[in-house]
Amino acid sequence: MDIMSGFSEGSFSGRSIPRAQVVMPCRLSWAGVEASAIIRDLSPAGLALSLSETTPLNMKEKAQLHLRNRITLQVVLVHARHEPGRLVAGFKVATIEKGAQEWSDLVEKVER
Repeated sequence: MDIMSGFSEGSFSGRSIPRAQVVMPCRLSWAGVEASAIIRDLSPAGLALSLSETTPLNMKEKAQLHLRNRITLQVVLVHARHEPGRLVAGFKVATIEKGAQEWSDLVEKVER
């Protein structure tokens, strides 16, 4: 994991919980689709991913996010925007299916 520059003031607007910037690979899966992604930032309640711009996402669709083979989160897409060569998508964490303690430890580590 590469902790970029910690918190970015610009990413706080409209958020009740700030997100820490990170660069971390993960897998996203839903309805027979699996995609590789990079986590850009995270907080206990949500995260933003960078995906291929051709990834087929549907708003409010639930997906599973797999991280480090120890953490599985059920996430819900809340926004997506295109940037040059990629899709940036924001997800709300709905439930922690596996690795609750590992997720908590990870969030605590990157927020420092």
